[in-house]
Amino acid sequence: MNAPLPLRAAEAPAEARSAPVLEVSHVSARYGARAVLRNTSLSVAAGEITVLLGPNGAGKTTLIRTICGRLRPADGTVRVKGHDAHLGEARRRIGLVPQELALYPSLTVRENLDVFARLAGMPRASIRARVNAVMEAAGVGARANERIDRLSGGWKRRANVAAALVGEPALLVLDEPTVGVDRDALAGFADLLRALAAAGLAVLIVTHDLEQAAAVADRVAILVNGHVALEGPVRALVARRFEGARRVELRWSHPPDADTRAHLTALAILPDATGATYVGRLPAGTGALADLLLTLEQRQVMPREVSVREPDLAALYADVLAEAGR
Repeated sequence: MNAPLPLRAAEAPAEARSAPVLEVSHVSARYGARAVLRNTSLSVAAGEITVLLGPNGAGKTTLIRTICGRLRPADGTVRVKGHDAHLGEARRRIGLVPQELALYPSLTVRENLDVFARLAGMPRASIRARVNAVMEAAGVGARANERIDRLSGGWKRRANVAAALVGEPALLVLDEPTVGVDRDALAGFADLLRALAAAGLAVLIVTHDLEQAAAVADRVAILVNGHVALEGPVRALVARRFEGARRVELRWSHPPDADTRAHLTALAILPDATGATYVGRLPAGTGALADLLLTLEQRQVMPREVSVREPDLAALYADVLAEAGR
């Protein structure tokens, strides 16, 4: 894991590492008459991890299919290292790690990687060195001779990543990569993804796991109703959107009375689908939180739980969805 991954991207000069590897520009896609993607734009640079978030039905799967050249957009362009995504030259530069394991369960890790290297058209004389290199990069060298069906979920995921690296991709796309990974292995998996980005890969992750997304993301793209509603560096987006405010969450056992609901709504603290939990923002350092809790206490409607925290990726995601009415 400490040795650099021997990829062409890692050998590029530092200034080239920030150039976009993936460029999605104003893409629209349809299934029949149904629009799934609408004027969607996204870019991922070498050495960078971008996390794609979005609710079910937002169009994430369609976007990934478009990036991987499996679906031609109705409008707009998708390019990988400057090549149109549907062309073979672009596809060869993508390493896809699907949600379902794309490995032969009865073969060992090494045997799987050998198969994928042959399928990628790698010269026979180069295969052993390449397989050893990607096993080291993915941290699976110690499991090289173990069958896939005898590995834990975390080791299977690492082996799946190694398989995607065999073809020397410039862009690594991971679809829900932490499914089946136990909590103890998650930190190591996050370290793996950061190491791959540091070695020069452009990394795009599609996930619902906000905790893991926050652990690895340099940038985030939030897809809502087929459109990227927000995209950029995580810290900058959070700072700009919340402007120092704190996120407050109030939980009752049952929805509060009408007067309390009106008071909270006036403060832009709004209910979730249950009506018993209210979430909003309060400016820091103004006494607004103390005033709110005092008012609730005087009304004798104190919530059973109060949560206050600095805004983070999860808060950003929830705020964008609430703004979109999701």
